[in-house]
Formats: sequence, structure tokens, C-alpha cells
Amino acid sequence: MQRHRTRAFLLSFLGPACALLLWLQPAWGQEGPGLGEWTRLAPAPTKRTEVVAAVVGGKIYLLGGFAEPALGNLTSLTVSNLVEEYDPATDRWNHRTPLPIGLHHAGAATVGGKLYVIGGFTTSFFSVWQPVASMFIYDPVADRWTEGAPMPTQRGALAVAELDGKLVAIGGYDGTDNSAFVEAYDPATDRWSKRAPLPTPRDHLAAVSVGGKLYTFGGRLQRDYGRNLAVTEVYDPSADRWTKAADLPTPRSGITAGALKGIIYVLGGEAPEGTFRTNEAYDPATDRWRTMAPMPTGRHGLGSAVVSGRLYVLSGGPTPGGSFSNVTEAFLPPASQTSHPPSRVPSAFRSSRATANQVGTVMALLATFQDAEALPPESSPEANQLIKALIQFQAAFMKSDSQAVRQFFSQALTAGFGDQAPAAAASFRADGWTSRSLEAVIDYGAGRSLRDQAELQTALGSFNVGASDFDLLSRTFTTARRHLTSQGQDLHQVYEARRREMPGSPAQR
Repeated sequence: MQRHRTRAFLLSFLGPACALLLWLQPAWGQEGPGLGEWTRLAPAPTKRTEVVAAVVGGKIYLLGGFAEPALGNLTSLTVSNLVEEYDPATDRWNHRTPLPIGLHHAGAATVGGKLYVIGGFTTSFFSVWQPVASMFIYDPVADRWTEGAPMPTQRGALAVAELDGKLVAIGGYDGTDNSAFVEAYDPATDRWSKRAPLPTPRDHLAAVSVGGKLYTFGGRLQRDYGRNLAVTEVYDPSADRWTKAADLPTPRSGITAGALKGIIYVLGGEAPEGTFRTNEAYDPATDRWRTMAPMPTGRHGLGSAVVSGRLYVLSGGPTPGGSFSNVTEAFLPPASQTSHPPSRVPSAFRSSRATANQVGTVMALLATFQDAEALPPESSPEANQLIKALIQFQAAFMKSDSQAVRQFFSQALTAGFGDQAPAAAASFRADGWTSRSLEAVIDYGAGRSLRDQAELQTALGSFNVGASDFDLLSRTFTTARRHLTSQGQDLHQVYEARRREMPGSPAQR
């Protein structure tokens, strides 16, 4: 009876999230050569989220958003009018003339050496979600803002892109519902015109123009990041018509996107389970996607801009909802975007489902944590993060070809097992975690922060885990060990008993 109760609890605890995560072995395109490289650069002066960014004259302008709460911005409800200029040539930031009003979730693009900020949300009484139709135009030479003709419709969390010398405002949220409006602004006449409506009305989407067409990606419904979309829709201005393209592989919203060498990169975003480091590349010529090197720092509400063959990704929230950062990272794409057939991809990079043994070890560890009263609350973000950490660190130590990952794991087993480390490594490769191999990793990592090991962090990032995941796993394990010890129990004996109840154990065969 106890065994059935334990397994029923774990199935409830794991839920559908675990069922999906059990497939998350390192897939083709997540690690290895030809996936691009990331560089960390000077942080922005102010921590912000829900920003917008654009390039004028080789410099990047980061605009608006929510600023990190402080005494000085409480009267504006933290809605920012800041404009900060980044010079990629010198890796330096400067302040510029602020926006005429505070804005967040706006759209921006450049035409003819001027920067245009369109729509967004601003404050109204005690609300920060008042949609606007405003058009503000920035002249970087004069460092001055002027107003242009407002959009015919007010909306925020829209996408804006330049197409054939015009600015196109797409979708968004009008304060009541998702907007299907697509409106084009001609800077030469200061006038707006309607275009064919967006087939899938949505907000928090991204848009990029390539080859005379406009591509829109992802987004969400009703400002709810629990209702993320994977839709990709393409606008042809010559026919004034939208068509559907291959779906974004990872449904996301609060994203950003940019094009390099005709390839579009869609980055970041948020969902109830966390923010994304995901970097997925779309080739308009083949209508195919490829997973590229992930961002070092997962964020949503971030800005991006392309300068001199690099894609710069700026600021944004590191956790879902109200969070802030001033991170600046740049992506350098691979020299060739040619895709290799799956048959030529090394076996270590191919997707494969976890075995019953590997599933059983994770379930046994969770049951041990349950017995020790160390589990996070069921269905909480921490619970989902813990499940992911157990499964994905297991996959990383099994599959990664990174020297940094292999060295970390080998040294951890040597520290924990001594002369028996080779046998422990062979057992791990076959069946996954045991309580003792996890203990060796946790104890070894206690004095070696992953945050100080850039190469290791990058390699683990290919498996969708990082320092915060390791920290949570370490806290949970050490709390469980301490609680059981205080009760006169041995964690490893509790684990062995639980392991016999789970899939892949001799008792279950």
C-alpha cells in the first residue's frame, strides 16, 4: 500500500512537465561546432525589462520599459522614459534625451537615420497598462524627440519592423482584446495605411523583415504567458497577403528577434515554468528551423539589434513577470548555416528517450526528498525546476562532449568515490543517478560555483540547465540529508528502499 501511495504521489508531483522533460536528451543543434558563439559585454547603466531597442548610425538605443523599483521612480510606477545608447565599437554606454513619456512594451524601428518608437503602454491613474497610439521620432544627431502621426489604433505589446522604407505595426493588445490590425507608416508623408490583418491576433510577438517579406513569430493570447503560441506567419506586401510558415519549435512570448545573413534568430521569452535561453534560427529560403547556441542568460521583455554581423541582446527580466537586468550579450553566428542530415550528426547529439532505469532513479530521488520533507510545494515553479535539474544534469553528464563538463563530473566522482570512481562512472552511464553519485556531484560543486566557470556554464546551457538549477538541486539534497540524519536515518538507505519501488529496479522487472 505504501508503495502505491508513493508512486501515486510522484506521478501527481511530476505531472505532465516530467513526461515532457524525460524526452529532453541533447538534440541535434544544441551543442557542438557551427552553432554560433556568445560574448558578455558591458552592462547597461539601468536594470530594466519590457524594453525596446533599435540601431541608428551603428549605435544601439535601449528605450523605455520598467525600471527596477527605487524611491526615485515610484511616482511613475517604475514605467521608464530612459534612453541609453550603446556603442559596440567601444563597449560603452551613454545617457541620451529621455522619451517624451514613459513607455513599456512599445515597438521601434529605424528609417532614414531616425528612430521611431510606436505604441506601447503607459500609466493612467494607478494602472500601468494604458495602451497608446503615439509615435515619437528621435534624431540622434540633434539628440531630440519630435512627434509623428499617431497610429490609427492604440495598442501595446505589438511588433514593429521596417519593410520597404515603411514602418509596419503588427498585432498587440488594445486594452480589451488582441489586435489583428496591421498598419503601415510612411515617413515621407507622415501617414498611416491599413494592411491585411494578422491571421492570428496576439501580443508579445516578434517581427523581422527579410528579402522583402515580413515574418512574425510566437506571442501569446490576452497577455497571458500561460497561453504561448508557436505560430509563424509571413506577410507579402506585393500581394497584401499573409501565409503560414513552419511553427516556432518552442512556443514562447516576450521574445525578440533579429536577422543575420538572411537567417532569423528568435531568442528568449517566458512561460509559467521560467524564462528561456532558447535561440532558434529560421531559414526563410527552406522554411526550416535549427536550434543554435543558447543565450548565456535567459530573459524575457528584452531588446535586440544587429550591428556589424553580430546580434546584440539587451536587458530584460531573468525570471517570469516583474524582474530586471542590465545584461548585454552578443551572438556571432556560424560562418555557414548549412544543415547536416541527421544521419551525419554524432550519436551523442541525437534525441533519445530516457530509459526506465534513468526514470526510476529520478523518481527514487524525489521520493527520498519527499521522505525528508525537502521537496518544494507540488506544481510550484521550484518543483518543476528541480525535476528539470535532476533530469537534465543527468543527461549532460551522460551525453556532453564538452571537456569542461566531463572534467567536472570525473573530478566529482573521484572526490566522492576514490579508487571506485571508474566503476561509479560506468554505473552512471548505464543507469543514471544514484544517491551516492548525486552526493558526490553536490559535495564537489559546493566550493566551486558554476557562475565562476564560463565554459562549464555554456556547455551545461546546451542542456537547458545552469547555476540556479544546480543551486536548487544542491539545497534540496543537503536539506534532505540533514533532515534524515537528524532523525537517525541514512539518506542512501532511504534511497535504496525507494529505488526498489520504482521503474527499472529488479523488483519491477
